[in-house]
Amino acid sequence: MTPEQIELVRSSYASIDNPSTMASDFYRRLFAIDPSARSLFSQDPAVMAEKFAAELSAIVQAIITFDAFAARLSHLAVRHHAAGVRSLHYRSVGEALMQALTERLGSGWTPATEGAWRRAYNLVAEIMIAASADLETASPRPLGAKDDAEES
Repeated sequence: MTPEQIELVRSSYASIDNPSTMASDFYRRLFAIDPSARSLFSQDPAVMAEKFAAELSAIVQAIITFDAFAARLSHLAVRHHAAGVRSLHYRSVGEALMQALTERLGSGWTPATEGAWRRAYNLVAEIMIAASADLETASPRPLGAKDDAEES
């Protein structure tokens, strides 16, 4: 990401009046896009929205220092993986996030802002998917378990 894109992400997120409301909108959109995603969450929707808003804020703040950003996302990926999030979920999450941001930012959602957010989200998703894949690779298989390739 360019410094200009990082600044667009940070300044646009800072301009959101109520991040928790945006986060609630995000979840509403996510569950409409992918109803199966609802089973990944067991907490009260208001608690989920607060946690999402806080985590997104921390990610937006960390984006200026790649090492801190990547470390935060790797840790987040471990928690998400344990909750059942898999790579297929990241597309619908990205779509729901872009829709929620479009709604909240209104006229501030310019082509440049959208491009910056899409690039930032893609980076987030890539880091988290890679960290999750590392967990899959590191997980020992039970004795006698067969790979999909072995069964074919």
